[in-house]
Amino acid sequence: MTTNRDVPPVTWFDTHAHLYLIHEESPRGEILRRAEEAARAAKEAGVGAILCPGIDTPSNEAAITLAQRCPGTVWAAVGVHPNSAAECGDADWERVVAWATDPAVKAIGETGLDRYRDATPWDVQCVWFRRQLELAVRSALPAVIHCREAEADITPFLREFAAGGLRGVMHACAAAWDHVATWLDLGLYISFAGSVTYRNRKFEVIRDTARRVPLDRILVETDAPFLTPEPLRGRVPRCRVEYVAHTGSFVAELRGLAVAEFAAQTTRNAVALFGVSL
Repeated sequence: MTTNRDVPPVTWFDTHAHLYLIHEESPRGEILRRAEEAARAAKEAGVGAILCPGIDTPSNEAAITLAQRCPGTVWAAVGVHPNSAAECGDADWERVVAWATDPAVKAIGETGLDRYRDATPWDVQCVWFRRQLELAVRSALPAVIHCREAEADITPFLREFAAGGLRGVMHACAAAWDHVATWLDLGLYISFAGSVTYRNRKFEVIRDTARRVPLDRILVETDAPFLTPEPLRGRVPRCRVEYVAHTGSFVAELRGLAVAEFAAQTTRNAVALFGVSL
């Protein structure tokens, strides 16, 4: 007879959560305390591991601090987001380079290109993206890559650096299959956030892609506090890390897989990419 005790728990690896933004209206000390609490609550809810990517100097510092406070559960990525790059300079870059050697840091990013917002001039975005890809290759760390309405622009960068050994993940993927197939050929992983669950017809392209990514290259994430998945979208004030289970379960169903099987596989994939031990 099988009992609940005989069934292994379903655990997830949230490969992209901005823990320091979940309560960003609070003072810094309170932000860190509440982010740490959020990570521990997520672990109790079945999220065994979290990658927390920075977007600028203060958030990089917060991500590393959280990783140090939650060893074995939270790891950091350090970088400059394309929408933050206009406000960053040489001192910020020197810190990213130094942080890349910290044991808590398992990736470079969030970096990438964004044509949806115009917070940073395009040429500046490209400079920051290139230098972070170079650092990822030089440091033997994967890159966490943001791409919003810039698929055709980003692929030549990825092709160039893949030839030099670039590893990484296309985070919160919203691209059509033809672009994603190219990125897979370059050795990248593909991660899906809550947007894959959205009922609007325009998001069907994401679902089509999620069905087709090879099982050993797919990851899941929340992008917390953004991209709250269905059925919670519009009902809660912000996305939380434990909601990765909604996205993961949805993609598992899309692919005709048992939820526990999909959770285990995506966790194995994340462990392989980021080089962590659980």
